[in-house]
Amino acid sequence: MNNFTKRILIVDDDKGILDSFEVLLGDRYDLVMADNGYEALRIIETEQPHLVFLDIKMPGLDGMDVLKKLHEEQKNVEVVIITATHREETEREAKSLGAIDFLMKPLNIVDVERIASQVLS
Repeated sequence: MNNFTKRILIVDDDKGILDSFEVLLGDRYDLVMADNGYEALRIIETEQPHLVFLDIKMPGLDGMDVLKKLHEEQKNVEVVIITATHREETEREAKSLGAIDFLMKPLNIVDVERIASQVLS
């Protein structure tokens, strides 16, 4: 399976973050973008990504709500939380709901590439 058959969903209401992922990973993976939690859940259901980079703070359905819904429905997708504000209790909760990692913004390019490579190899 080549990398272009590996789908990554990026969920963030900041277009700059979405653009950054496109530049960073778009030449190696099939990227799908969403700017809100509702769209993320629809894409997870229909497109079945292998990896999700999920922002916590978004209007409407936020990232933690999306993660809770995935956990409740026992969706088999690897989720990495991305956030600009770190709170240890939020990180603990996210990991208890199945998040495999928790990255702070501004994102470290090396961490993003490492996670994508590890999860999708």
